[in-house]
Amino acid sequence: MRRFFTLSVVAVIALFTAGVVAEQSAPAKPAATPAKPAATPAASSGSPYRLIGTIKELMEGIVDPASDVLFESVATDITIKGVEEKRPHNDEEWAVVEHNALMLAEAANLLKMPGRKVAKPGESTQSEGPDAPELTPPQIAAKIAANRTMWLKYANGLQGAALKALDAARNKSVEGLFNVGEDIDQACENCHLEYWYPNDKEAKALAGKK
Repeated sequence: MRRFFTLSVVAVIALFTAGVVAEQSAPAKPAATPAKPAATPAASSGSPYRLIGTIKELMEGIVDPASDVLFESVATDITIKGVEEKRPHNDEEWAVVEHNALMLAEAANLLKMPGRKVAKPGESTQSEGPDAPELTPPQIAAKIAANRTMWLKYANGLQGAALKALDAARNKSVEGLFNVGEDIDQACENCHLEYWYPNDKEAKALAGKK
């Protein structure tokens, strides 16, 4: 009985060892290759960016609201109660101005990114036609494509004015913030006269342009 038991143990050990050796000698199976995710529009074009908003949406959602905060942060209102000076009075109010100046400066970078659409497909401007003062989105897109250097110049003009506002906000300079309002307004109007309503004679006259 003892001899049979010993032989059984030896047989089991031999079988186990043979199995391990066979497993080690067998070539390792290659790991399964994970399925590749569907390529996004940005990935397929070779760009790391995924452009979400149109130029029109950036104007309405970032540029206009941020500019309004900067314009309205410093003002002199004359009412029946007298003269009221409007300006930031504490750190929290200055922070609001600073954040909007920062958004405006960064919005210029978003506008400069190549491949961004002017508007959604089929979206129109308020006035269209052969003599309309406003260009259509396809017409604006064509102007940008024909001379991107000019488009970048106007975007840089907006960014430069926004950076002045950012510097004034960080230094809590009421005078600096008041003075830069004109620069921001001029940067916006210059771009609009070129791309949005170049046929608006009244707007050009007010801007002093032929």
